[in-house]
Amino acid sequence: MLIEKKIEVSRYDKICDICQVKIKQDMACSTARCEYCGKDLCEKCIGVEKNTTGDYREVYCGRCAVILSKYQPLIDKLEAEVERLYDECIRECRNS
Repeated sequence: MLIEKKIEVSRYDKICDICQVKIKQDMACSTARCEYCGKDLCEKCIGVEKNTTGDYREVYCGRCAVILSKYQPLIDKLEAEVERLYDECIRECRNS
């Protein structure tokens, strides 16, 4: 005797929060979400994508990319200063 089981499957489509098109979902690493505002993005709505070596993409929507460009020079300068201070601290520790 063959017993038939009914299984219900739910599937959720991901929609671009900017242009409302369906986002193709292959693997987790293929999805794009703005690092700052958290919007789900299709390929055409990505403003900037950083070149990363990890499994996940680092992307920004166009609006956040413009805002980031205003702050990025100062962020880079301060990060360089922090790195210099760490180097100075390590040098002092090794020489003591």
